[in-house]
Amino acid sequence: MSRKKGKLEFRYYEIPHGEPLLALLGDAWIRPYGYDENDRPITDLHFHNLLEIGYCYEGRGELIFEDKVYPYGAGALTVIPKNFPHTTNGVRQVTNRWEYLFVDMEKMVQQLFMDRRHQAEQILERINRQAICTTVSEQPEMAALIRGVLREMTFHREMYSDAVHGLMKTLFVEIARYTAGVSGAEEAPGHKKTEQVQISRALEYVGDYYDRPLRISDLADACHMSETHFRRLFVRCVGMHPVEYINYVRVKMACERLRKTNEPIADVAVKCGFSSLATFNRNFRRITGISPSEWKKQPEAYERRLQKKKIEIYDGW
Repeated sequence: MSRKKGKLEFRYYEIPHGEPLLALLGDAWIRPYGYDENDRPITDLHFHNLLEIGYCYEGRGELIFEDKVYPYGAGALTVIPKNFPHTTNGVRQVTNRWEYLFVDMEKMVQQLFMDRRHQAEQILERINRQAICTTVSEQPEMAALIRGVLREMTFHREMYSDAVHGLMKTLFVEIARYTAGVSGAEEAPGHKKTEQVQISRALEYVGDYYDRPLRISDLADACHMSETHFRRLFVRCVGMHPVEYINYVRVKMACERLRKTNEPIADVAVKCGFSSLATFNRNFRRITGISPSEWKKQPEAYERRLQKKKIEIYDGW
């Protein structure tokens, strides 16, 4: 099934301070999937800055991985690498209940396999290679591990963080085994040569190094192309100039820091990669429509406004 050209939305998540990962749990995720607040179908795909692991308790619909469509039902499992375009479209008026784990996979794998560098690299390569849509009946061991992590993150029992790390270490191995032996999974960015995938390397680079001075030549080098070609391709694919995207990510990170910490605004600006407070204030207001101090007072009131900022891709869908 081919898709019409549309928008690609960047959804940024940050792992809460002190937590091993971000878990989206509970009644908030019993909802219609694939429809907006006016009950209109959502056709846009999105991607994340973290690895997404999903577990479907009830419902049915379609999972869209780039331009491929897969049916899902209760007991579906998904493992979606960061920067991989996808969406979930449930059947209208059918209750869908999912729960999700968002993981900084590179950081966690390096921590869990710090004494075995080669194995860590192999696991990272295999998991980043493919997006997975499978089921509990096909992968009971994987399902049990995911459910175990979800339980630990739900109840926060004593030493839950240690339990989560232990379960995730085994889960990473199970996923790596699966991707080594399956041919039906969707290949993730980095293994295809489409323009969007080439640019995804730059998106990942910004996500990793937003807090440092960044040059356009750095992003072009990450994509293995000339700076002139990179600029032209980035604008065509992403709908904004590279510098605009860098500032967008930095402002998103600043919003999270302002929400969760009591750091002075000037310190937040520096830690999020801005060279001066004036530059930070100017970009913050341009992207959010308000000042950093206003955001700091009432972040929840302005979060929806920031979420409406989208990266638009018109080629290749």
